[in-house]
Amino acid sequence: MDTNLQPFQNEAFFRSIPIYESGEPLVSLSNISSKIKVFPYYFQEKLPGTFKECYLREGAAKRLVKAAEKLPKNLDFVVLDGWRPYEVQKVLYEMTRDGFRKKGMDESEIDREISKFVSYPSENVDTPSPHMTGGSIDLTIADQDGWLDMGTGFDEFTDKAKTDWYEEAPNLSETEQQIRNNRRLLKQVMTDVGFHNFEEEWWHYDYGNQRWAMLSHQLAIYKGLR
Repeated sequence: MDTNLQPFQNEAFFRSIPIYESGEPLVSLSNISSKIKVFPYYFQEKLPGTFKECYLREGAAKRLVKAAEKLPKNLDFVVLDGWRPYEVQKVLYEMTRDGFRKKGMDESEIDREISKFVSYPSENVDTPSPHMTGGSIDLTIADQDGWLDMGTGFDEFTDKAKTDWYEEAPNLSETEQQIRNNRRLLKQVMTDVGFHNFEEEWWHYDYGNQRWAMLSHQLAIYKGLR
């Protein structure tokens, strides 16, 4: 499988991968580990259809607990989003398109750029957006003073949001080196337990869905959940 395709091409490809549904339920993330905190970002932003909780499929949640246990004692995960129903995905997609329009981009430019950041909302459970499966998670790391510096905010749609941006940038300052190290830590503990990162977003990780299947050369096990 060619994983060096552009994001839009990748999305068209991974949504064609067949899914062998595992039947795993969604589970709440609030009380599964003392090292996992939940901050439902879109609920805090009052987006329609959002919940005061974050959810993942059971298997993905168990792996998240294992990843949290790999963090240093003074650090915890902060989960920002997990399972996302179709209606919420649609709202986010349209909001992102409107944001690009306000920047003066034409529709063809938007079509090229938007899939880097927000997947097309599909009602078809066999061709779902990654978050609709319950196998995608957005998260960061925090210490006793707050969220670690990751170089950009969550959902900041810039080149610096790319996971490896600071790995490839020359002449890093001490602050930028620490940002690089923070991203490295997040990526290491998540990939060690089987998640795959979406390269355009340092905060996004997948397990069990079609994008994960494309990157790991395994079977997709999570269909969309309405």
